[in-house]
Amino acid sequence: MLSNLFNQIISPAYAADVIGNIDLPTGIPSKVDQTGAYITAIIRFIIIIGGLFTLWQFLSGGLKFITSNGDKGKIQEANQQIMMSLVGLVIMAASFVIIAIFSKILFGDFTAILIPKFTPVI
Repeated sequence: MLSNLFNQIISPAYAADVIGNIDLPTGIPSKVDQTGAYITAIIRFIIIIGGLFTLWQFLSGGLKFITSNGDKGKIQEANQQIMMSLVGLVIMAASFVIIAIFSKILFGDFTAILIPKFTPVI
């Protein structure tokens, strides 16, 4: 009943083109199967940034250890920084293993989550 009232008030010419044609913004994949490449690139970028940060923390901890001049507080701080950078590296590596296991269990492929493949639904 409400739809009939709406159709009587608004002519069909206006109702058919309320929004119009909306084009995709530039940089957005136009096909669904291209989306997996973008997600993979984002994951790789995050892992590279995390690896570089881990390397930086490891090297700066080593430099603190070398320049500590036997001060026990500075040596302990340097050891803790080195250990935390190694723990971060292990966590990043373990996240890949955990994601691969879940991916194998849920989708039957180790790379289904890390390298997704989208198929269009027609």
